[in-house]
Amino acid sequence: MNYISREEIMNSPDYSSKASIGLTKRISSGFFYMGSRFHPRERPTRQVFVPEFDIANIPVTIGQYSTFIESGAYQQQNWWSENGWDWRQGNDDSWGREDRSQPDAWSIQKRRESHPVVGVTWYEADAYCNWLSYQKKKTVRLPNEPEWEYAARGEDGRPFPWGEEFDPALTNTLESGRFDTVESASIVTDASPYDVKDMAGNVQQWTSGIYIPLADENYPPGKLYIARGGSFNDSAYGSRVSYRRAYPPGFFFAFLGFRAVITDH
Repeated sequence: MNYISREEIMNSPDYSSKASIGLTKRISSGFFYMGSRFHPRERPTRQVFVPEFDIANIPVTIGQYSTFIESGAYQQQNWWSENGWDWRQGNDDSWGREDRSQPDAWSIQKRRESHPVVGVTWYEADAYCNWLSYQKKKTVRLPNEPEWEYAARGEDGRPFPWGEEFDPALTNTLESGRFDTVESASIVTDASPYDVKDMAGNVQQWTSGIYIPLADENYPPGKLYIARGGSFNDSAYGSRVSYRRAYPPGFFFAFLGFRAVITDH
């Protein structure tokens, strides 16, 4: 996060009572088998140790993100990375985004406060976490890939949060036939061994993981960030907990949101 002066801190409005991390789940430290053999981006399967952390039970909602915007913090450079602020100011490719003063289709999104926020770039997700860190006096950030996958699958290597077999009735993917987001955690069966919700469907989720393309892959130039989890726009194959996608940080989609972790590191 950018340096914040004492004067800026003293003059910054306190929105801590309105800013919300929401319900979190404590994930104890441990080893698990990460990845799978089913896609080159997921290989190799390997044992990974993950330190203890807390993860938001659901992706960040529209209502939660609204506080960031309504507080005026979205307009403040303090909370943005250098590259993020360049994007915010229009100095980086918008990938079709004309209005960078709020998430995509925001006037429509605001009508559904309990749904996960979507249409956010990696930069916007990162800025929100930086702002929430200050409001809550805790380290709030995007999960790294091992944290996300461990919270989604637990220690036994299951391909879906609930177990071995895919069932469209248990989550919100293409096979479920909704073709839109639903309220966060409203499909209670989309739950991991730690009872973390919406890890297989509803919305894909930005992480802090950086992706290096395989030799035969073509991506736009520049840094790529990993998104995890399935969405209403993904098939069962893409809803597996080991599946990885990569997007430039300025990309945004109607099926892409984020969730936060809270740690001491």
